[in-house]
Amino acid sequence: HIPHDDIVFASGESDIRPSEEHKLNTTLGDLKAALARHGKQLKIELYVAGYTDTVGNGSDNDRLSEARARSIARWYRKKGVRVAILYAGFGERVLAVQTGDNIDEARNRRALYILSNGPPAGRAVPNARWKKL
Repeated sequence: HIPHDDIVFASGESDIRPSEEHKLNTTLGDLKAALARHGKQLKIELYVAGYTDTVGNGSDNDRLSEARARSIARWYRKKGVRVAILYAGFGERVLAVQTGDNIDEARNRRALYILSNGPPAGRAVPNARWKKL
């Protein structure tokens, strides 16, 4: 897991706002350092997992979370990350903050960045269907 400040997405949106890019730039340095440290010993891939809050219906949130993860993955590719990048969306199935239905909670609109030599598993990424960028 690459520690980072979460990108704050507007509710219902998957575009990375210019005001949020500094967070990705900071994480990019940490990501490149980790790749330099471990990338020669292992075939490392970057996995980006996207999530939503509970506003809207489940299938729309699945698509939205995948679009958010893809936006972040594309941003890293554009900035020169050359390892394989995979992404998946988990909608509202893995909430960071437990809420009721239709609750606008920014902390649930987030992403995880995971460097691994194989698909990650666990509670945060249940039954992932990773897509390659």
